[in-house]
Amino acid sequence: MARVLFVSTSTTLGGAEKTLYALATLLDRRAHQVVGVVSVKPEGHYARRLREQGIKVESLGLTRTPRPSHARRLAEIIRRERPDVVHALMYQAIQLARAAKPRAGVPFKLISSPRVNYRSRSWWTLLIDRALKGRDDLLIAECEASRRFLIERLGYAPSKVITVRNGVDLAGWPASKLDRRRKRLELRLTDGEFLIGALGRLDRQKGFATLVEAMAALKGTPVRCAILGEGPERARLEALIRRREVERSVWLLGERGDIPAWLSAFDAYCLPSLWEGLPNALLEAMALGLPVIASGVDGVPEAVTDGVDGLLVPPGRPVPLARALRELAGSPEKRAVLGAAAKATVAERFTVRRMLEEYERAYSSVFSA
Repeated sequence: MARVLFVSTSTTLGGAEKTLYALATLLDRRAHQVVGVVSVKPEGHYARRLREQGIKVESLGLTRTPRPSHARRLAEIIRRERPDVVHALMYQAIQLARAAKPRAGVPFKLISSPRVNYRSRSWWTLLIDRALKGRDDLLIAECEASRRFLIERLGYAPSKVITVRNGVDLAGWPASKLDRRRKRLELRLTDGEFLIGALGRLDRQKGFATLVEAMAALKGTPVRCAILGEGPERARLEALIRRREVERSVWLLGERGDIPAWLSAFDAYCLPSLWEGLPNALLEAMALGLPVIASGVDGVPEAVTDGVDGLLVPPGRPVPLARALRELAGSPEKRAVLGAAAKATVAERFTVRRMLEEYERAYSSVFSA
């Protein structure tokens, strides 16, 4: 049985954190023993949920730039837990796990999951990455686009980078008419109003400014938009909403935990990202049977085929996005066809069971290499 320790930059609400939670709680217990989860930053939403599942969680308490003391603390945890595999997710966790590897004094295999944020790292952080990357035994990308980026742009050896696409749990995700009614009442929506939903951290990558501009082009129509998430772009987005005078049709609702209920309330889902990996939120919307409109960037076309199970639009361009939103708002038939196809796509290719099996094979592969 392989002892597995997870190290994650954070345990807040997010796609990588959701994957961490699935792995830590759903890996086959006959072959894997999860000895704990280390959060580099202060504990968040998933730390609490992991503890509820009986999984040990520790935090390094990082609030600013990592210091050598953080690597020493992580090395102490590794020495104490004696894992066979350390699986690090996201940039800071990966670099600290790499730095801790020679200090821990116990042998283990290091698996790194860089995720999409590597595309926006500064040059000096990528220099650190280059200096330490030889300590990985395997890297796991969440989509083929991310794998190509690691190999072609950052110089990773193709033999050390594999792809395991994200998967979502379909159980317990039926659309709820009761939740739909409650959430739409909360927003004071009438039956004739069409609600576009979007989820994600409020930062530049997610392209929410493009969505606000598209909504400005739809003023005077019954199209409304709810954006769920928090982040550093909130003030800028609030100013843009005021400037475009769309306060009555675009709402920033903050970070919400009841995502299935909100997905039930949406008529369509929008992912206007400027760059992206393979986001869990998109797959969850598709799993619920929502028609989706997404930027055709990076890993998104690996899940969405334009005109078949969703609509793809160019990133950063409000006019094509507004056109697609208007098209879906005006065609219940098209929404039904795209939504049914989206649900089938996830059921066939993006289940959490498939994802878990591929991660389990990846863990086994580092011992036979």
